[in-house]
Amino acid sequence: MSFLAVDTVSATPVAGLRVPHDLAGEPRTFEDLREVLAALERSLEPDAQAARALVARASAIVVGVGAQAVAPIQGGLAPWQARKLRKHIDENLDASLTTAVLGEMVALSASYFGRAFKATFGETPHAYITRRRLEAAKNLMLATRDPLSQIAYQCGFADQSHLCRLFRRSAGVAPQAWRRANRLAA
Repeated sequence: MSFLAVDTVSATPVAGLRVPHDLAGEPRTFEDLREVLAALERSLEPDAQAARALVARASAIVVGVGAQAVAPIQGGLAPWQARKLRKHIDENLDASLTTAVLGEMVALSASYFGRAFKATFGETPHAYITRRRLEAAKNLMLATRDPLSQIAYQCGFADQSHLCRLFRRSAGVAPQAWRRANRLAA
């Protein structure tokens, strides 16, 4: 609020507007926001229609109405890098996917890639790939009658026991029991 405590055109204080030291220790409320926006509107009287439009836009931004732009994640991957990686991982779940190879795809070192990936996706590359493989395995279990060993191979797991161990850890139930329960429900 300190940036609105003074009218920037005339450099005079705006009457009735609380300054930051008045707000110390006090939670800011929507009433404070309304007060600031009203003072802004009064200070821009020469072009009232434009001022009202700017105030409405500022209100929408502050409240979050109509805010569509997503702020970039500090230290994360660029949007094009995230899209490229997501597509590559989904298309190559059955192959070996190492952080070194994935990092090379987006021109990053393996160590920096790991940090940037986690900042962007919220989990490590290994955890993300494992989760995507388990999701693919669930889809195949519901869509086909293939044996679990074949599904494990198609999804990039080392063998059926690898799939079963990770599936049980994730879903809390064995893959075959999950398959039976969800096939009956579908």
